[in-house]
Amino acid sequence: MTIIRFFQPFCTIKDHCNDFPLLCYNRQEVERRAFPVERDKPQEQKNTVKRKKRKIHWPRFIIFITAVLLVVGLGVGSGLLFAWATDTPSFSPDDLDVHTTSILYDIHGNEFARLHGGENRTLVELDTIPQSVLDAFLAIEDNKFYEHHGVDFLAMIRAVMANITGGYGTQGASTITQQLVKNAFLTPDKKLKRKVQEAMLAFQLERTYSKDEIFQMYLNRIYFGEGAYGVQAAAHTFFGKPISEVGLHEAALLAAMPNAPNHWSPYRNPELAEQRRQLVLTQMNRFGYITAEEAEEAKQNQPTVVERGNRVGSASSNLYPYFVDYVIQETIEKYGISENLLYRGGLRIYTTVDPKVQRPAETSLSDSKNYPPSRGSQPVQASMAVIDHTTGQIRALVGGREHTAKRGFNRATDLKRQPGSAFKPVAVYAPALEMGRTTATVVDDVPVRYGNYEPDNYDGVYRGLITMREATQYSVNIYAVKLLNEIGVQNGYNFSKRLGIKSLDDKRDQVLGLSLGGLTHGTNPLEMAGAYGAFANKGVWIEPHAVTQILDREGNVYVQAKPKQDIVMKETSAYLMTSMLETVVQSGTGTRAQMNRPVAGKTGTTELPKDDPQFRGMRGNKDAWFAAYTPELVGVVWMGYDQTDRNNYLYQTYGGSYPAQIWRSVMTAALRDVPVKAFPRPRGLTEVAVDIKSGMLPSDLTPSQFIKTEIFDERTVPKETSNVWVEGVVCVDTGLPYTFGDDCEGGLTRAVFLQRPVPYTGAKRPLDAALEVPTPIVADEDADDADSNNTPDVPLRPNETPAVPTPAPATPSPSPAENNQQQQNSSSNSSGNSSPSQNDRNVPSVPAEPPASGNGKKDEEEKKQEADDVIERPLTPPAELF
Repeated sequence: MTIIRFFQPFCTIKDHCNDFPLLCYNRQEVERRAFPVERDKPQEQKNTVKRKKRKIHWPRFIIFITAVLLVVGLGVGSGLLFAWATDTPSFSPDDLDVHTTSILYDIHGNEFARLHGGENRTLVELDTIPQSVLDAFLAIEDNKFYEHHGVDFLAMIRAVMANITGGYGTQGASTITQQLVKNAFLTPDKKLKRKVQEAMLAFQLERTYSKDEIFQMYLNRIYFGEGAYGVQAAAHTFFGKPISEVGLHEAALLAAMPNAPNHWSPYRNPELAEQRRQLVLTQMNRFGYITAEEAEEAKQNQPTVVERGNRVGSASSNLYPYFVDYVIQETIEKYGISENLLYRGGLRIYTTVDPKVQRPAETSLSDSKNYPPSRGSQPVQASMAVIDHTTGQIRALVGGREHTAKRGFNRATDLKRQPGSAFKPVAVYAPALEMGRTTATVVDDVPVRYGNYEPDNYDGVYRGLITMREATQYSVNIYAVKLLNEIGVQNGYNFSKRLGIKSLDDKRDQVLGLSLGGLTHGTNPLEMAGAYGAFANKGVWIEPHAVTQILDREGNVYVQAKPKQDIVMKETSAYLMTSMLETVVQSGTGTRAQMNRPVAGKTGTTELPKDDPQFRGMRGNKDAWFAAYTPELVGVVWMGYDQTDRNNYLYQTYGGSYPAQIWRSVMTAALRDVPVKAFPRPRGLTEVAVDIKSGMLPSDLTPSQFIKTEIFDERTVPKETSNVWVEGVVCVDTGLPYTFGDDCEGGLTRAVFLQRPVPYTGAKRPLDAALEVPTPIVADEDADDADSNNTPDVPLRPNETPAVPTPAPATPSPSPAENNQQQQNSSSNSSGNSSPSQNDRNVPSVPAEPPASGNGKKDEEEKKQEADDVIERPLTPPAELF
């Protein structure tokens, strides 16, 4: 009545006083209340004073507007609730037990597997489950389960408030009853409409079943990961015992997993699983299920998880079992489809697998000829992922030599191993090319130290000044580390993430070791295939995926795949990366993968951990990788042991051996009837002859064997001329620099020497140290200034005793015209022209020294004349350099 009286002056239903007498009003009374005026003044004053303008009573006006909006909002909300309620699926207890088979189809639309309700599940009665298990689930999932009527409204309000910034559903508030309803009747989306329908069905479920019946159905239905459905199967899967024998410390781990089975899995993420287990015990103590002492004791008593057992989620056929496992994983984790819907919903799942690729992959990985002999009790394992880089679709997936457990450990997707040098293109070379470096960028491959980090090359050989192409070809570690240091570790790290490497650690992986694949958590073949796919796909990364479309039982589109894409690098940069990786297969560490078609690839090998005492003094490897692609497909192979120890490790097995052999076997079969084509070359590229010891244009002194034609982005063609070569006079018979007064019986010649931009004097000499001059060569007073300025001062060959420097004559410098002609000859020679350059001229015989006479002055003059007659000749580098 008070509310009606308050709003009475604002109502406008005068004509309906008979029906609503309480709301009738008098207009004058309304005006008097809403617009009060002065009425207590004498009549005379009223007549003489001008009437004041009526004022709006703002507080009442605002209250009125607010009330109107509230009424309208309630009306709209009621309408939405009514509409959603009418659209709620009908409740039927029979739906809890319906089994409908789902069918999987390959890329050609042919059925290859069926999924049905034969999950790894054993039903148990509630009274056979230990109280500690029941309490653990109640504490972490729904502490007020026995108090509410299916929905905890306070929890929902808290969840909505917590999700204001993250969108509805980021933090859940579902009761145990709602979770059971969601799994049995509804789609997995997190929209408000579904939450309303979930609440309504929860009320109906509570009216149909008792609390104990609902709790029992929930504990028998929920999924724990690893193919275990229900608490009984979970107890056997994780602890190897029935649920009746599970203790408090183990019960907490079981209750920790259903919220996100794969995320909290003690197999996949043991540290996270332990954190979640500790939280469950804390909650149990908080709500009074256990004492603080019991909670602390259980926290200290960490459960022992048994080795992976059999997995279920059965398929009606044994075709492509590892691929089927991944399809199940993708539909659950990526598309949020519940296990109930997947195994009982009658779905039609269209996948990306191609039998022409999958079958050869399974055959090759099961063939013992493709493996080294096992050194211990374990078999050597391998896995492979093959994708179509133009779409990101997975064409083949094999997670091991044989499939022994359904939904078991899939080494192609669940593996976390360091990729070694196969990661160099991902974290170093590709970002460097994108940042303006070229395939001819030169770095000095000599020992280096960064603080406590001292990388070395796998073969113990240092090659000196080399290009990016040569470093990629021979998998040179020092080059990769130095280049990553130049471009910035963060740039390499960010580029790797854009290429789909998800397991990177923001703190521990932003180090120089990233260049050599020293990842904290490692990666797997599928991620690596996606990363290399960007090189093959003109710089565009597409997320690898196994499902293209899912239809419901009525034929409606339930899921339409829309994989993520990212343009991570220019098309020209991607082609240059491909060109270098082709060199690896043509003449580098990956020659075993050669086919009768273009192949670009990279090997990767990780050694036994040197800091592990059990491997002290041992030489061997832990992992071997081969990542490569053709214009049609990308494939990545991993090989190693599941558990590496002193008796089980790879001996004389590298990425370029058995893994490359498996890759070639699979691709040869998969592409047997596919026409051969080259990698498409984009516009904006050009070929230029460069000095491979400087990465610059050749100079007059550059020896022809160090002039190579390289491919460049037109924007990064070098403009400067090489400055790493100098001249000097040497004795023909000794190869040592000529010093005034030396007795050179074989005559003299002018030689070209290498001069490093940054001198290196360490004990471990690079191969090209043999190109350097052993002592400074000082020109005599008659020599050209140009020659006298070029005085190298680093050794020619290791362990040689330097000669005493004395003045040496020099020939006149060539004229600009001659210089020009010599450069043209050098360029034409590097392009295949047979015309010799200046450095290819034959050296005429040097006149023999005349018989000795007693005239010392005459002998001295003859020697000086002999030096003046020297004709230039290039120094032939040692054969081991090539």
